[in-house]
Amino acid sequence: MFKDKELKRNNPIRSLNELLLIPYKNNFEFIIRKKFKEVEQLFLWMLKYAPSYLTGTGSCVFSEFNSENNARNVLKKAPTWCNCFVAKGVNISPLNYIKK
Repeated sequence: MFKDKELKRNNPIRSLNELLLIPYKNNFEFIIRKKFKEVEQLFLWMLKYAPSYLTGTGSCVFSEFNSENNARNVLKKAPTWCNCFVAKGVNISPLNYIKK
């Protein structure tokens, strides 16, 4: 994916604080969705329920829900051809709690 000619390489360097204030964008999303029809199908399905995004270079597509119950209701409708699960996000990595 890094060699794809359509990959945009002109993003400005931003601080974490800046990134948290702007909408999420992944430069690989356009390329991955175009090259892999299964990912595009999954996006189209998930976008019916919530905003959906690509992690990194495409290992995962995820959506954010207002509640675990909402997420679980959508999970029940998931296509049988994909491996879907509900996960809870955290604001601080659990690794911060390991005693050194």
